[in-house]
Amino acid sequence: MKTKLILFFTLVSFGCIQSQEINCVATQQELAELVEAQNFKEASIKVKLLLSKCPTKDENLYLLGAKVIQNEIDLATNDDKEKAVKELIALYDKHDEFFPNNTSNNLINKATIYYEYGMGTDEETFKLFDKAFAKDKFQFVNSLSLYTYFKLFNENYKSGEDTSFDRMLDKYAQVVSVIDKNKTLSANNAIEFENVRISVNSMVKNYLTVENLTDYAERNLKQNKDNAAWLSSTVDLMMEKCSDKAIFGQVAYYLHTVQPSSKSAYALGAFNLKNNNREKAVDYLKQAAELASDKQEKAKIYATNASILFGFDKKLAKESALLSIQNDATNGENYLFLANLYSSAAQECGTTPIEQKTVYYLANKYAQKASEVQPSLKPASNALSDQYKKFAFTDKEKEQIKKSDNKVTIDCWLNETVEF
Repeated sequence: MKTKLILFFTLVSFGCIQSQEINCVATQQELAELVEAQNFKEASIKVKLLLSKCPTKDENLYLLGAKVIQNEIDLATNDDKEKAVKELIALYDKHDEFFPNNTSNNLINKATIYYEYGMGTDEETFKLFDKAFAKDKFQFVNSLSLYTYFKLFNENYKSGEDTSFDRMLDKYAQVVSVIDKNKTLSANNAIEFENVRISVNSMVKNYLTVENLTDYAERNLKQNKDNAAWLSSTVDLMMEKCSDKAIFGQVAYYLHTVQPSSKSAYALGAFNLKNNNREKAVDYLKQAAELASDKQEKAKIYATNASILFGFDKKLAKESALLSIQNDATNGENYLFLANLYSSAAQECGTTPIEQKTVYYLANKYAQKASEVQPSLKPASNALSDQYKKFAFTDKEKEQIKKSDNKVTIDCWLNETVEF
């Protein structure tokens, strides 16, 4: 009898266990459908059941669960909100425990939740952000999270808590690199992360003095001569305020040696320009344009080069301006530049009144083209055009041109034949 009773209870117990087993795949599919239908009340029950019975079956459980709990947080009263927030934090922890190689950035998610809902101290929040940043800084794809991390880092620096100036500057440069990468991902990202850049720059503007930046570079260059990442970020830090300094030229030189790029060549161009080495500046800027992969960037560099060349090599200035147009035909400023460049050569290249007026004729065509491609330039375009029209051909000059097959050749650096 005793044996029969033991067997009976064993069978009952086994039956209870069996009754608690669920079909994980089917139940998770039901959860997905409930979330899609925004039936979050029923979805919440499914989440709890799946977390209890199937925590390791499918990582998507945690992504769906986060949506369900976030909805609970959004709808909760103050009394219930803290409970829901703790559930979300626990969900992130379970996700990392059972799927340690997930790419959901849960350290950042937790830190953001801590900060947004005041669930931890600033120190706890910062440590979570800092651990995530050390693991992979480019996982910061949320603009608010990146801003909050640097804000907390900056507060630590200001309070003197174990943060040197060099570490602060390194961190700032790294954050800027994350901003730059995120800005390339979408138009919305570009706006959001540009706002982060403005905020971050505002935090550090008092530290980024010429003296501080040059001292920083001089202290750290020797051990970083082959460190492309450090050299690149230091060029970025110094470009605006220190591009005339010798130490900037050295940093740019080593960067161009270790990792030649449009950026390194442009930095050397800027350095030489600031130090009145125009020929070297032009050479490096030409390299920068050739190395650039983005057409807009190429156009900007060629335009910069053209403006430098205007003063000492007009032929090359013309070539550079035309290359800028070739890469961006929508920028009317290039056409205004050519109009001014040509008009400056009327006396220089025109040996007769007809040749001189032909140069003004060409200048006028460029002036008019500027407003065609960029209507906002119409006032400037019309002002130049009115000046050039004063040099219109007389009837007698028109007859002379007709006798020359309606052609006028301009020598000098222009070297053009104009057909009327």
